Amino acid sequence: MKPFFDRVEILSDGANYLPDGTVVGFRVKVMTSPIVPLAVVGSGSVPVIDAITDMTFLAAKATGSVDDALAILAKSLATIKAEGFAGDSPARLAIGAISGTRGPITLFFSTFEDDAAAPFKLHDRPFGFGQGEYPPAEEMAAAGWSHRAPLAEYGAFLFEYMRGRKRPDPAYPGSVPIYSIGGHLDLTIVRSDGYEHRRLLTWPDVIGERINPNPPQDEDPGIPFDDGTTFSDGTGWA
Repeated sequence: MKPFFDRVEILSDGANYLPDGTVVGFRVKVMTSPIVPLAVVGSGSVPVIDAITDMTFLAAKATGSVDDALAILAKSLATIKAEGFAGDSPARLAIGAISGTRGPITLFFSTFEDDAAAPFKLHDRPFGFGQGEYPPAEEMAAAGWSHRAPLAEYGAFLFEYMRGRKRPDPAYPGSVPIYSIGGHLDLTIVRSDGYEHRRLLTWPDVIGERINPNPPQDEDPGIPFDDGTTFSDGTGWA
């Protein structure tokens, strides 16, 4: 997630998975308010992400303002913490929006303790927000990265790099590392007058199976008969 002078760009994969990396579904993870230019994307517990996102969008609908909706969210997080909501279902949510007073902004908060920042508090990230392991700087530059480059220029390279590396679930920092980038890669652009959505990549992950960035290569089926047919098992001559 990265703010520019006139927009916020967001990259997100599309896999929902169990703690062991088994895929349980695919979805567009970036959710957008129909009232104000504000988008939310989360990792961790899907019910918690959806509930807090819905609450934020209701605040946006009631106020018609990004700034007011975020002020309500900031106050609500303290109540959520006090009532124990999300205590056993950790999540981290990032927000990209066009503020009426500040322009393009990016923020995030978590419902769990980790080293990134205090939980249940809304934190500004004026240069953007991301999770995962980044490639070496020289590889990023070779792939098109710069402070001004749009995410479409190097996002696919970045996510392919992260897809090939195991890491703990961000919501469970002490968990066993797994492959956790899968399904598809989406780019969402937030502007003051609306949104743009683009699919940059689709990966061959399968529901019910673990994410695997290095699937085994299909065996050579062999040479078919002259008329194009094969044996009953689908193979041809070796």
